Amino acid sequence: MPLLNLNIAKVGHCKNLLGGQGKMNNSTKSILAILSLISCIFCLSSANADADNENDWQTLFNGKDLTGWDGDPRFWSVQDGVIRGETTLTKLTLHNTFLIWRGSELKDFILKIKFRIRNGNSGIQYRSKEFDKWRVTGYQAEVENTPGKVGFLYHEAGRGWLVKVGDFVVIDEDGENNVVSKVADKDELIKDGYYKEGPRFAGTQKDWNEYTIIAQGNHIVHYLNGYQTIELIDNDRLTDPNDPKDHKGAARAGLLALQIHIGTPMLVEFKDIRIKHLGPKYDDAVLLFNGKDLDNWQVKGDKEKSKWAAGTAKMSPDDPKLLADIGSHGEMLNLAREHGDSIDIYTKEKFGDCRIELQLMVPKGSNSGIYVMGEYEIQVLDSYGKQKMGQGDMGAIYGAAPPPVNACKKPGEWQKYIVEFQAPKFDSDGKKTENAKFLKVELNSRLLHENLEMPGPTPGGVTGKEEPIGPLMFQGNHGPVAYRNIILKPILK
Repeated sequence: MPLLNLNIAKVGHCKNLLGGQGKMNNSTKSILAILSLISCIFCLSSANADADNENDWQTLFNGKDLTGWDGDPRFWSVQDGVIRGETTLTKLTLHNTFLIWRGSELKDFILKIKFRIRNGNSGIQYRSKEFDKWRVTGYQAEVENTPGKVGFLYHEAGRGWLVKVGDFVVIDEDGENNVVSKVADKDELIKDGYYKEGPRFAGTQKDWNEYTIIAQGNHIVHYLNGYQTIELIDNDRLTDPNDPKDHKGAARAGLLALQIHIGTPMLVEFKDIRIKHLGPKYDDAVLLFNGKDLDNWQVKGDKEKSKWAAGTAKMSPDDPKLLADIGSHGEMLNLAREHGDSIDIYTKEKFGDCRIELQLMVPKGSNSGIYVMGEYEIQVLDSYGKQKMGQGDMGAIYGAAPPPVNACKKPGEWQKYIVEFQAPKFDSDGKKTENAKFLKVELNSRLLHENLEMPGPTPGGVTGKEEPIGPLMFQGNHGPVAYRNIILKPILK
């Protein structure tokens, strides 16, 4: 079990056990040291189990043969411990053909799979269905030897191209495809080497690329070699899983398959295929900011003082302490120039137990806050490079708990929070019976807080009162900040 994603709070507890023994004889010290070491091992094991329990993963390819898989044997084989799909000048397919996993249906999951390709293009099908022998329709993660295209989301034999590399798309109930924001800049991804490009016509690609595909309800995300490439909220009509001719719509379950594309001779290989099935934990994802306007938001105070707008943010080239608006949509910008220059903003809709995912950008030295339910603040601050973190730094639960590590990125870079929150509970007389709780707070993939109770609200909230439901609020009266891709998923009861 890897020891990379340690729960720092638990590690700190181990250090306290070892370091706080006081005055005792050597024998007692030795016994306590052993007990403390055992306790630390359990702490580390528990921390890593929370982050990524290997027992939760199912291996779908045994590295020896195609047990569990089904495809045209003229094209699919296992060589040197990898799945190999190949066509030649004398052995071409007349249509796209697939190697299908027959072991289980995919619903909500995290899929990890490594690939390398020479010539042509391929794909990884998921939540798909078979409409003819070894032919499928459904979501496809693109596999081809072309940076800027590999990583996009396609709908094979259905709706076509769904999400280009770098885009965040919402497909509405009428099937309309709307690019609402960005998850990354395509040119920057290429520059950073998000895809390990191999030779197109000869030899063997040296490096493998790894997809991580997450599908949960109506929400789909692709990562390639750790870089996010696309994000989709698919609210289209659901296709009939029992009708092989019903191709154009969303799907919540279906087959996993690997593609060989019609055309010129090609070679594609796959290995290390693992899946973690996810239980029903959340309701459908809701995008709280549509990328175009602030119609579903309201400000706290005089509207004339608000500097909030829809646009595209970049750290100002003239002053690193300010943001500049360089586009027309995609992001929520607070273009305040100094403390007190703008006001707070919050959603008109209210929520209870929920998971929140969002990206944010702060310029140098700026300050904001994310108020869950409008009352419990997660600090937003430029804390980049700071050694000792306090209760006012990035990742702190303001006034309650500092972050155990500094996970803050440089000013002007997009950062990602994931928050799971349990609302306070009240009886029929309105008396509080259970405190609010931050079940989990992650910043840039680092776990900062777990099961942190909040005995009361943070100062500066919408009302200063605790309620069973509340809005999401962003602090705007402290400095410039930008937010995008603001997703809320209600936690199922």
